[in-house]
Amino acid sequence: MIAVITWFLGCTIIAAISIVLAAYLFFSPVYSYFKTRGIPFEHGTFPLGTLWPVFRVKKSYTQLMLHMYNKHKGKKFVGFFQFFRKSVLIIDPDLLRNVLVKDFEYFDSKSLHYNKELEPLTAHLFALDGHEWKVLRTKIAPAFSSGKLKGMFQVILDVGDQLREYTSKMTAESEELECKDLFLRYGLAIIASTAFGIESDVLTDKSSTFFEMAETITEPTLGGMFRMGLMMYGGNIAKQFNLRILPKKSHEFFFNLAKDTVQYRETHEKTRNDVMQLLIQLLRKGGKYADEDISITVEELAAQTFVFILAGYETTSTSMSFFLYEMAMNPEVQERVHAEVDAVDEITYDTLAGMEYLEMALDETLRKHVPLGFLSRVCSKDYLVPGTNHVIEKGTDVVISVTGLHSDPDLFPEPERFIPERFSKENKGNIKPFSYMPFGEGPRFCIGMRMGKVAVKAGLAMLMKRFSIQTTSRTPNPLKYDPHTINTVAVGGMWLRLVDRKS
Repeated sequence: MIAVITWFLGCTIIAAISIVLAAYLFFSPVYSYFKTRGIPFEHGTFPLGTLWPVFRVKKSYTQLMLHMYNKHKGKKFVGFFQFFRKSVLIIDPDLLRNVLVKDFEYFDSKSLHYNKELEPLTAHLFALDGHEWKVLRTKIAPAFSSGKLKGMFQVILDVGDQLREYTSKMTAESEELECKDLFLRYGLAIIASTAFGIESDVLTDKSSTFFEMAETITEPTLGGMFRMGLMMYGGNIAKQFNLRILPKKSHEFFFNLAKDTVQYRETHEKTRNDVMQLLIQLLRKGGKYADEDISITVEELAAQTFVFILAGYETTSTSMSFFLYEMAMNPEVQERVHAEVDAVDEITYDTLAGMEYLEMALDETLRKHVPLGFLSRVCSKDYLVPGTNHVIEKGTDVVISVTGLHSDPDLFPEPERFIPERFSKENKGNIKPFSYMPFGEGPRFCIGMRMGKVAVKAGLAMLMKRFSIQTTSRTPNPLKYDPHTINTVAVGGMWLRLVDRKS
């Protein structure tokens, strides 16, 4: 019996070694791709390519792209490898413009996996490409117009009131707050109210089901990292084995929440000024856009509400927590922001729009601490790089280091300094096109940009009107970014002291 077990284990080990060796022999030639074509590149080794520092948690993906940008600055682009996939990092500003706008037809795709049948929520605007993306974006674009945003501003303001009062309560109980978590909850409360159309206790109740389900989508666990890897790099594997990239329980929760909200409003003839209502109108009555009749399915509606969680609440938290950090580190800037918010008796859509210095400080925050430090596309057909003999072949991943651009001293002098005046009316025109893009650029720029900025500005204006911001012993200084996450996050959290200005 022991001999049989030993034989079986020996065969298993030999088979495993053979499979690994076969994979190595099959995929290793991929890593000579750029060398044989005379294209500058970062070396890759089996099986992770150039991504070894990310998996060893030495650098985040954003930091790796920043390192490559700085190392190869002056070149048009540089090749690298993501597992076995050839990829290029675009560096030259003119080539950036071509990729994002001028020659967009060659780069209109993304590599994110989605499965409409198994997981309808994954087929959202952020993941779709080609004709599907174009049609869906056309359908829902009217829901994000300035007029619609102004109509739902009161919904945002109500959540901002909750934020201010909850923060006041917390500061009375503790001398310091962890702002990242606080603003994660504010972002989710905004999303629950505007996208899903429900009143939620997510801001004040740490056991909120809505928060727990959202957290399972983005938390950096081994399972979450595996699903993230499938979504970004393993689409073929996920399709072949019908694998999920979202936790089943969370998918069912958010899909049913959206569907039940639609049913409740129609059954009880309820309406509300929010994104959900505008999507319901497209679902049932359709609409007009560029003289075309448009409508959406219930699956498309649910997916577009869900994408707010993927793209919205982490970025809201990052923007707001780093804004307060810069206020604490730059008292003279904080003083000017206080003067501006104090100059208005009431925060309304119009008075918020008039807060120019607050806007400048937020824009500078997004430059210095951009929530997502890179953009990604996929080349959809062979593209001859202008001025060269090099071709970016169909299927090649194309990446842009937004952090690299934002921290380039040739584009933003003294990039380590926090200077809101870069974005004043007088200076904004001097910023080189395609060097500042916290929300992306071109036809695929973030469709919810205006809504996101209004939600962030409203929350910040309310807080700055009530509190002054100070550092504590736990405030990160010097600031270091967490390499465990794909988003821009401070190691150890963002601890600050918020002092009630009334007292």
